[in-house]
Amino acid sequence: GMQAMDASLQKKFARGVHYNMKLIIKGDRNTGKTCLFQRLQGKPFNEEYVPTDEIQVASIQWNYKAADDIVKVEVWDIVDKGKKRKQLDGLKLGNPTSKNNKNNSMESAAMDIALDAEFVDVYKGTHGVVFMFDVTKLWTFEYIQREIPKVPIHIPILIMANFIDMGHHRVVTRDQTVGFIEHF
Repeated sequence: GMQAMDASLQKKFARGVHYNMKLIIKGDRNTGKTCLFQRLQGKPFNEEYVPTDEIQVASIQWNYKAADDIVKVEVWDIVDKGKKRKQLDGLKLGNPTSKNNKNNSMESAAMDIALDAEFVDVYKGTHGVVFMFDVTKLWTFEYIQREIPKVPIHIPILIMANFIDMGHHRVVTRDQTVGFIEHF
């Protein structure tokens, strides 16, 4: 009895090993990064555009059907240049008129950062990068042409052409995209 149960438990553990992956989504502003980020978490599509101030991170479970494995994927919605964090109004750090002002300015400086790609090395520990561009805006394609060479050579890249439902406004052709990928 005990032997058999051990064997089946071992099988379960072998199957249930969680792989950890980090996937980052990059692209110029307003290319749909956050929409994809939310869809990957199973959230509904959101029509309205809200600029993202800081890098967002979510953990999703991905069931890899072929192997019965559960992969834990950490997805990062990357902001290249974020909004600086504003100090909260209610948070008064000492009296600004007081003589002892050193501490006060130190605290303010610490708050004056944004969690963005200038502050965080987003490629560290990354297993894959999804680059998104908007087929109706040439500069979003130029962005990925500029950024892709900066990706460490061992990291796989996926390029997603977004807004292809806006075909009549399309400026970046499929041939251009494929041509760029092949040249890489």
